[in-house]
Amino acid sequence: MMFKFSSKLLTTLSVGMLSSAWLTGCSPDPQTAGGTEAESTIALQIRLADGSPAAKTRVRMLSEDFLADGLTDAEWTVSDDKGKVKFEKVSNGSYTIEARNTTGENAEGAVTYVTLDSKTDLSNEVKLGELTTIQGRVAAGQGPSVIRIAGLDRYVVPDSAGYFVIDSLPAGSFDLQIASLSNRGTIKLSATAGDEVPEVSLGKVRGFVVEDFERFTGISSTGEFLGDGWWYSLDADGENVLPLWDKSLTRKYSGSDGCASGGCARTEKRLGFLLGNADSAYVLPGLDSLMFSARGNGTLRVAVSFGGFGDSTEGGYETEVELKKVWKGFSIAVDDMKPYGKADGKNIKISRIDFQMVDGDTLFLDDVTLGGIDESTLKNVASKNQNYTVYSEDWSAHDALIASAEGYVAGIRGGADGIICRVTTMEDYIVVDDSTAVDSLGNIGTKVIIAPGSLRDCAMRDTAAWILFEKSGVYHLGSPLRITSYKTFDGRGRDVQITGTGIMTDGTTEVIFENITFNAPSVYEKDSSMHRAVSLHNITNKIWIDHCTFDEYPIYQVDMKRNSFDVTISWSRFENANTGVLFGLEPDLFKETDQTLTMHHNYFANMSVSGVFARGGKLHAYNNFFMDVDHYGVECTDSARCYIEKNVFNKDNAVSLYRLWDGDAPIDTTVGFVKMVDNWYAGGGKDAVGEARGYKPEYEYKAEAADASLAWKIKQQAGPR
Repeated sequence: MMFKFSSKLLTTLSVGMLSSAWLTGCSPDPQTAGGTEAESTIALQIRLADGSPAAKTRVRMLSEDFLADGLTDAEWTVSDDKGKVKFEKVSNGSYTIEARNTTGENAEGAVTYVTLDSKTDLSNEVKLGELTTIQGRVAAGQGPSVIRIAGLDRYVVPDSAGYFVIDSLPAGSFDLQIASLSNRGTIKLSATAGDEVPEVSLGKVRGFVVEDFERFTGISSTGEFLGDGWWYSLDADGENVLPLWDKSLTRKYSGSDGCASGGCARTEKRLGFLLGNADSAYVLPGLDSLMFSARGNGTLRVAVSFGGFGDSTEGGYETEVELKKVWKGFSIAVDDMKPYGKADGKNIKISRIDFQMVDGDTLFLDDVTLGGIDESTLKNVASKNQNYTVYSEDWSAHDALIASAEGYVAGIRGGADGIICRVTTMEDYIVVDDSTAVDSLGNIGTKVIIAPGSLRDCAMRDTAAWILFEKSGVYHLGSPLRITSYKTFDGRGRDVQITGTGIMTDGTTEVIFENITFNAPSVYEKDSSMHRAVSLHNITNKIWIDHCTFDEYPIYQVDMKRNSFDVTISWSRFENANTGVLFGLEPDLFKETDQTLTMHHNYFANMSVSGVFARGGKLHAYNNFFMDVDHYGVECTDSARCYIEKNVFNKDNAVSLYRLWDGDAPIDTTVGFVKMVDNWYAGGGKDAVGEARGYKPEYEYKAEAADASLAWKIKQQAGPR
C-alpha cells in the first residue's frame, strides 16, 4: 500500500487500524473517483481545532480532478457522535477530502488530498481549523465566467461587476481555474485562503462579437462596419418583429440584473440581431461557428438566417440547445446546424442571428459572437453593400415609432397608411431635354424638373408615404420645399442632413420628422422664409418633430404660427441661433388663440436670445434642458398660457412674461401667463408665480424628475440616434 501526501496537504493525518464501529459512508462515484482495478476503505477520525471529536461533521470525498457543474451538489457523509466516518470500495486514484463542521455560529473545516495506488485500507485523522475566503475580480466586459477549484464542489459565477467570493476554505493554497463562458479560454492561478486575487483579464474572443450588451443602445457592433445593425424582438402582441432602435424598448431586454461580469440580455420569447439591414444578406468567408453564453430553463432555438421573417424568402441554418440554470458557453459549428427554408449549402448567407425560446422560462444571453471572422472580414463585406435601405418592408418599425408619440401629437399616423417611398438620390432638381422646345436650327431645349427618387419627389406626392433614405449624406434644397400631408420623413439608421431653403407647410396635417439634421441654410435678404428650417403655417396640425438637430439658423430654427395646433417637438437639439422655436405671430399681425404645442426632452445650447418664444396659444414644456441661452429659457408673452414643468435651467433667468419693455418697466399688454412646477435651476433661478389662467394639459404623460441625471440624459440622447 502506498499512501501519498499531496504538496497541498492542509490537515494533520495519522494512519491506524480500522474500527468496525465507524459509520459507513457512501462510495465515491467511479466516474469521479479513479479506476476500478483495486478497491480500499478509508476511515476518518474528525477532530475540532481543540482536539475533541467533531460529531455530526459533514465529509465528502471527490476525485482530485473533479470540477463542479453548478447544477448538482456533491453528496456529504456525516460523522458519528465520535467524529468517525468511513468510505468503502474506494478505487485507486487521487482524491480530495473535505470536512466541514458547524456548531451555532462557529464553523470549522479542512481539506486534504490523498492518493491510493494499491488495495489497502487506511485510516486518517483530520483536524479542523478556521474557515476563510478567497476573493477576486474578473475584468468588466469579459462576459460570464466560472471560478472552480479542482477536487472541490465550488462553482462561483462573478456578479455583474466581476467580483467573486469562494467561501468556506481552510488555511492553505488552492489552484483556481477561471474559465470563460465566452470562448476566451481558461486562466489557472494559485491563491492563498484569506487573500484577494488581483483583477483577472481573460483572453480575446476568437471571432467578432456581434453584441456584448455593455452599451444597451440597440445598435449591435456590426453596425459600425455595415452601416446598420440592430437588436430586434417581437412586438407587444408577440407577433411582428420589432427592431429595438428605441432605447426605451432596449431597456426592456437588457440590463445588469441576473448577469455576470457586465450586462446581458433577457427575454421570454425572442431576441435577435440584424447584421446590417433586414433585406441585406452577407457571405462571410471564414465563418465557422456561432458562439454565445446563456442560461435559463428549457429549449432554445438558435439560427443564422436571411430573407424575410417566416415568409417564402426565409432560409438559413438552425439548431436547438438545452439551457441550464447556470451560465454555459456554447460554440456551435455552422456545419453542424440543420439547413431550413431557402438555405444554400454552397454559400452560407446571413443577415441576422436569431434566438427563440421553444419552451421554458427566461433566457439570459451574453457575448453573441461570430467565430472565425474579424473586423476586416466585415469591412470587406461592407464595401460591397453601400446602397441599402432601412427596414424596407417592416411596417412594425413605423408602428413602434408612432406608438411612442406623446403630448398633443399622441395618436399621430404620419405616413402609416400609405406607401414606402425611398429617397435614392441627393439631387433636388435636374436639367433634362425638352422636346417641346426646338429652335429654328433644330436644337432641343432643356427644362428643370424634380429629380426622380429625390426628397422633393417623395415629399410632394399626393399619397401617404413612409419616406426612407437609402444613403447618408447632404440633401440640399434649391427652393422652399412645400410638403403635402400624411408623410413620415424617417432618417433612422442614417446621417441625413437637409440644407438649403427649408421646409414649409400650409394647412398640412399628419407629418413626422424623425432622426434628421437641419443645417447650413441658404439665406436671402429679401426672403425671410429662408431663415427657418421648418415653418408650420395656416392651421397646420398633427406635426411631430422627434430626435432632430437644428443648427446655425440665424433667427428662428422652427416657427409655428397662424393657429397651427397639436404639435410636439421631442428629443431634439437646438444650437447656434437666436431662438430655437417661435410659437405665434405678434398680436398686431395675427392673434394666436388655438395654437397648442408640447415640447419635451429637448436640448438648447448657444442660443443668443431664448430657447422658446411663445406669443399666444398654449405651451406645455416639460423635461427640457436649457443649457446655454443668453436671455431666457422660455419667453411666455402676449396672453400665451405656458405650463412649465420639471425642466432644467442652467441660468437664473428661466422665464420672461413680457414681450416688450419700456426701459426697465414691462408693458402689461404684452404679458403672458405661466404655471411652473418642480423645475430645477442649476444656475440659481426661481419659479415665476402664476396659474396660467388655469391651463394644464389634459393628455397623459410622465415627466421625469428634473435633476443632473436628466440633464445628462438629454444632452447625450437628444438629436439623431
